[in-house]
Amino acid sequence: MIDDEGEVLDLIEQILREEGLSVKRFSRAEELLDSLPEESFDVIISDLILPGLSGLELLDMLHSMNIETPFVLITGYASLDTAIQAVNRGAFYYIKKPFTIEEIRLVVSRLRQRQDLLEEVLSLKQQVSRLQAMLDGKTEKDLGEAAPEIPRMASGGGYDINKLADTIKHLGSLRAEGIISDEEFGEYKGRLLKRIV
Repeated sequence: MIDDEGEVLDLIEQILREEGLSVKRFSRAEELLDSLPEESFDVIISDLILPGLSGLELLDMLHSMNIETPFVLITGYASLDTAIQAVNRGAFYYIKKPFTIEEIRLVVSRLRQRQDLLEEVLSLKQQVSRLQAMLDGKTEKDLGEAAPEIPRMASGGGYDINKLADTIKHLGSLRAEGIISDEEFGEYKGRLLKRIV
């Protein structure tokens, strides 16, 4: 959280702590940049007008450093142009001063929704990677101990991913024994994939 007005920092800190978040305060963007090698943040909330680097300049610097932390810009100099600039330059949210407690809480709620969505996407990617590895005939040993588990859940079509994985393993063993050809294995594998996509 970056603002050169202590009262603003006090208010935002109180709201964030009530929402169960820990807070670190800075009065200049440069202070935040100095702390980045040792610290990471779930969100950065910054005033637009600061001594030294502005909030938008800080946002640009973070992007140049490949830091994609959600960035919320707060300003008392609200204009459509500034809002458009903030969004175009990658700001997660834009808040106009004076803001309400509910506006800050709304930002926190949206951040949590974003985090939940990112975690769900990551979980789905891991499931797809694991299933693809099984389709390619890799064993649990090939996947390594760090391989994510496929949760027991049915897709929209009602197919249990674990049952599909077992079927694919069985097909792989049939191919290895020469009972089905590589071409047949590929055809069956394609049919199975269509069931879960």
